[in-house]
Amino acid sequence: MTASAEPAEAAPARPRVYRNRTSDERRAERRDKLLEAAKTAFTEQGYARTSIEHLCAAAGISTRNFYEEFARKEEVLFALYDTVNGQALDAALAATRDAPLDVVARAQAGVRAYLRVMTADPRLARISYVESVGVSAEMERHRNASYRAFAALIERQAGELMAAGFIPTRDFSLTAIALVGAVKELGVATVAAGAGEEEARIERASEEAARLVVAAILAPSLRGLLGSA
Repeated sequence: MTASAEPAEAAPARPRVYRNRTSDERRAERRDKLLEAAKTAFTEQGYARTSIEHLCAAAGISTRNFYEEFARKEEVLFALYDTVNGQALDAALAATRDAPLDVVARAQAGVRAYLRVMTADPRLARISYVESVGVSAEMERHRNASYRAFAALIERQAGELMAAGFIPTRDFSLTAIALVGAVKELGVATVAAGAGEEEARIERASEEAARLVVAAILAPSLRGLLGSA
């Protein structure tokens, strides 16, 4: 009795192609069009006043296609907010990693990289700093998560400087939170100033942010100052 031959493995299904693009490529293109339309709409007429129908018309897609990508309009806001804030944090991390182990050098590199990404596209800057505020509890969780991530980066940098003996040993967790708020407000002021001289405004904001970071990191504890009085 001969052994039966094993069935041949079925060849993997090839993706369906329409006009030289797969379905995944077409979906990615639709998503990109929606996000691009949202950048402009959320900035020019505001997030609250922008309807899904308006986004679809601006992107040139159907509402059915919209719901294939996003369950609701707020998810578009999440995507834009998380993208620009994630890119800004990555840029700050890379810049501080490449900078010398020095308080001033790390502060200048980190905040300059962060603010440049955050303000590179004025539409995304407004969405992050203005249109995302007070939208919902879930949006606030996104905002708080980005604040915590930025504060953690500052705290890690302070820890490395402490370990190297460049700054006094103390808890920098609250200092980092305060500095995140200051840097973000400088970003808001840079965007609110309007068009013109963007490079100069970003540089001034970066210098001021770095000054605040250096002053806060190098400052002795208030308890120590009061004790020496």
